[in-house]
Amino acid sequence: MTDFTPISFVDTDVHRIEQELLIGYQEALGQALYPGDPRRIFLLQMLPVLVALKNEINYTGNANLLPFASGVTLDALGIRLGVNRLTAKPAHTQLRFTLSGIQPGVVNVPQGTRVTPDGLIYFSTLSPLVIATGETEGIVIAEAGAGGESYNGFIAGQINLIVDPVPYVASVTNVDTSLGGSDVESDEAFRERQRLAPASFSVAGPKQAYVFFAKSADVNIIDVAVTSPNDGEVKVYPLMKGGMLPDQTMLEKVFREVNDDLRRPLTDHVEVLAPEVVHYTINLTYYIAKERSAEEPTIRAAIEGADGALDQYESWQYSKLGRAITPDSLISRIYGAGAYRVVTTSPIYTVIEENEVAHCNGTPALTYGGLI
Repeated sequence: MTDFTPISFVDTDVHRIEQELLIGYQEALGQALYPGDPRRIFLLQMLPVLVALKNEINYTGNANLLPFASGVTLDALGIRLGVNRLTAKPAHTQLRFTLSGIQPGVVNVPQGTRVTPDGLIYFSTLSPLVIATGETEGIVIAEAGAGGESYNGFIAGQINLIVDPVPYVASVTNVDTSLGGSDVESDEAFRERQRLAPASFSVAGPKQAYVFFAKSADVNIIDVAVTSPNDGEVKVYPLMKGGMLPDQTMLEKVFREVNDDLRRPLTDHVEVLAPEVVHYTINLTYYIAKERSAEEPTIRAAIEGADGALDQYESWQYSKLGRAITPDSLISRIYGAGAYRVVTTSPIYTVIEENEVAHCNGTPALTYGGLI
């Protein structure tokens, strides 16, 4: 979204407010207020209060404008456009319940049976599970007890503690990694969807309308490309948080959102596809100035460490579709972290298509050349 400068609805200059306060009082009183006059001292004591109030007026005024609104104010602005903040979604996983042995009859695992990996986070079965006579195990889908990304990433075998005991059930474990959990839509993402919302009012199928509806399908969609290679043909490419490609379930979810009969122009044939990945490599050597030798460990960590210059560049590169592979951005980040000289072999500047996303291929070859 385009950057905007906050608007000054009222003047907050301290010196001008002080002059207006004193001059206005003296004109009304018909007397000069010299330094040391108790009335002058009282007025000057009110000055910080007036300045603070004027700043609050400016803050409140700007907070009601889309570029600066946040929280509940941003929610209220969305009501005018019929756009609501996307809520948190719970993660899902598949649980395998294993019996202590073959039983003479069926064993029922009730819907809502809870399991946990650590006694703090809970998953509940979404439907009853019936383990037939002669069988010793069964699989059922379970959902996290609350929405949020913190429920994602439990690999197979980690969710293995039964909270609600079931007769004859000896153990439980998740058979796949928990996925699909998302936090409440951020202010930044919600603000961008509100900016796109007016395009959705059109019945002519503008590109921004498809972008709006696609982003509204799931809070984890961070970017959308829309192309029309032929008349009446529309291709929608959603990109997920972390530069991930959408799976088939997500593609179907976006398709339902953009292909609704009340949204899609009658003549449009819509397809929702995963973006294409363009790979690049990183191979470079960097040096640190001798006069900064005492900072060497800190600078190296700022370049190579977690969330350092290298990680930031990779994240920046895959966070938007159609973003050209730009080595200058990588080099500038490394210089910004404290490097004195950077010599790069790759990546090289590469323009990619709007439905493509750039990902680093393999482990970056980042060499520290020493002090120079």
